[in-house]
This record gives sequence, C-alpha cells and structure tokens, in this order.
Amino acid sequence: MSSHRTLLPVPLLVLGLFPLAAHADDLDTLQFKAGQSVTHDSNVFRLSDSANAQAVIGTPDRDDTVAVTTAGFKINKPYGLQRFELEAGVEDHHYSRFSYLDFTAVNYAAAWRWSFTPALHGNLTTDRSEYVDPYADVQARGQINRRTNRSTVFDAEYELDGAWRLVGGVFERTSSNSQPFTFEGDTKVHGGEAGVRYVYPSGTSMAYRFRDGKGEYPGRVPSPVSAGNFTDREHEFRLDWAPTGKTTLRAKAAYFDRAHDGLSARDFSGFTGQLDANWAITAKTSLAGGVVRELGSYQTLNSSYYEGYRFFVAPTWKATEKTAVRLRYDHGARDFKGPLPGFAASNRRDTTDLLSLAVEWQALRALKLTASVQSDRRKSNEPGADYKSNSFGIAADASF
Repeated sequence: MSSHRTLLPVPLLVLGLFPLAAHADDLDTLQFKAGQSVTHDSNVFRLSDSANAQAVIGTPDRDDTVAVTTAGFKINKPYGLQRFELEAGVEDHHYSRFSYLDFTAVNYAAAWRWSFTPALHGNLTTDRSEYVDPYADVQARGQINRRTNRSTVFDAEYELDGAWRLVGGVFERTSSNSQPFTFEGDTKVHGGEAGVRYVYPSGTSMAYRFRDGKGEYPGRVPSPVSAGNFTDREHEFRLDWAPTGKTTLRAKAAYFDRAHDGLSARDFSGFTGQLDANWAITAKTSLAGGVVRELGSYQTLNSSYYEGYRFFVAPTWKATEKTAVRLRYDHGARDFKGPLPGFAASNRRDTTDLLSLAVEWQALRALKLTASVQSDRRKSNEPGADYKSNSFGIAADASF
C-alpha cells in the first residue's frame, strides 16, 4: 500500500487529547466504545458464477465467516467559543478460512471547531478511515482490496450580516489501496475553495463554492497510457432545507472537470449531484431516501472514467422503545467511457442491487444488539464482472 502523510495530524491529536488530560473526571465528555460482530458471507471475493474458484483462490469454497472486534473512545469538549472533538478506534478483522486476509485498522477523526468571534468561525479537521472495499475491481482476481482514505481540512466562514457569509478553506485528501493494481488507483489531491452562503431566518441555506485542486497518482510512472498528475476544478451549489418540522432535504449539484498533464485522452468532466431526504412519518416510523449522480476515474485501455447514478430508500420502524427494524434498498448503474486512441470503447455497463434488513435491540442503556441479512448483486455485460453474494450476521456494541 502506498504511504501518504496528512497535514497536521499530530497537533490535532494533541488538541483532541487536551480535554481528556485536563478534565478526565468529566465523564459526559468522554465515552468508551467496544463491539464484536460475526458475519458469514457466501462470496467473500465477489467472484462471478462463471469463475473457476479452485483456479482463482485455490479452493472451490467461496464463503467465509468474518469476526470484527472493535475498541475505541470519543471525546467532545467545549471551551468557551471553541469545541474539541476526538474519536479513535481499532478494528481487528479475522477470517476463519482465508486467514491471509486478516488485518487490523486504526481509524481516527479529530476536529477543532474554532471561533475567533461569533461572526468568524470554522473547522480544522483530520481523519483516517481504513475499510474492506469488496466492490473495487482489481487486476488480480481472487484478491480483496482495503481502501484507506485520509483528509485534512481547514475551513472558515465569516458572517457579513444576518444572512450572507463568505466561506473558504484549504484541503488535502488521499486515497490508497492495499492491492497494487486497481483500476481506481491511489490519488492525492490538495487545493483550496472559496464561495458564499446565504442563510434564511428559518435555517434554510444555499451555498456556492469553487474548488481548485492539484493531484497526483502516487507511485505511478507517466507513460503513453497513464498520466502522473492532474488538475481538478469544481463548481458546486448546495441547498439545505427543512420544509416542515418532520421533513429535511439536502441537495447538491456540481460540475466537475479533471484534466491530466500530457494525456488529454484521460480527461473527463460532467455534472454530478446528490439529493437526500428524511421524513418522520409518525413517532415510530420514518423514511429516508436519496439519489446520486456519479462521475469518477476508472483507467483501462478501453476506458478512462465512469458515469452513473445510485438511489436508495430506507424505511425504519421503531416497534418499541428498545427495538427498531431497518430496511434498505440500493440500486445503481455505471457506464464506462473514454477509451484511449486506437482502442475500442468497452461499452461496459454494470447494474447493482443491494437489499439489507437489520433488527436492533437496545438491551441495556449501554448495550445494543443487532441481527442483519443482506443480498448483494451485480450484473454486467463485461464477462466475469457479475457476482452474487448473501450474508447474515450478528453484532453487539457497548458504550460507556
């Protein structure tokens, strides 16, 4: 896996730990968490039905049981106009059959919610998240990819008057993979943003931001088929609206452009967007839903990027004060475009369907038990890119 360094992680961790050292007896600001889950997956490697599992992974068995043990803590402490937050944890993943997939992840998120005056405020944040990404296409079949995302962001907002605000900031974001050959490769982007935001007395807000970023594909040697550096530019509009006391809407529409140095054939641009809605139907039932327009890098000889959409619907029923039933359905489609000169377009199209059901029981104030089942499907006109997977699991999460 490529190694990246985020900006200022040590000072932020120190800032986050300071409240713990200063007021360890304030238990309302400090929370410990621990958890254990066990999940059985019928197709761990997301292999196609047409794949010869014996030849690819050395056994005809595609299923495995994965145990994940977690432990961590969370701090949230205000100091006057400032607020310090820190959340850190360890996740240990253990596979019963494919033990060479075992790994331990250390994840964290730290933030300083700063305010110099009531009118001038913002955030300084840094985070790290490592997780199994079974949906990533790797060139070596029969492997699982772990993706590690890191980001450091400093942003500010200045209230010009009661409604208009100036916003801006700088950022650095990296994404790396455990597998050396993935079609969505490692990236590192740093840059800045600037814009305006308008806040209505009701709390509804609209915002425009322009982002400019300089990026690279770490470890990649530039060649006639792969660029080493790129430039991102994005115009983004956002709307946060609560039309009623029981309904909230969040919308984003953007135009994104990526240009590669010395290899314009890899360039892509287009519209992206997202709409999320939440509706509290009754005291016991709620409904969430959303739709996403996607655009992203996917580099082969026959494609340079993909575009597509996803939508989801997720009802929740709180049967009792201590139990909840959650259902979620996701559907998506992707088209792969942008072949290199001299190569035919892949015309690949994938569709995905993910259905999950979870039952939660708050057994004690500090203990939640969950049982879940999931069906995951991908259909594709690309030979060997389809798969089916079913899983079921149980989990216990404690906080104190």
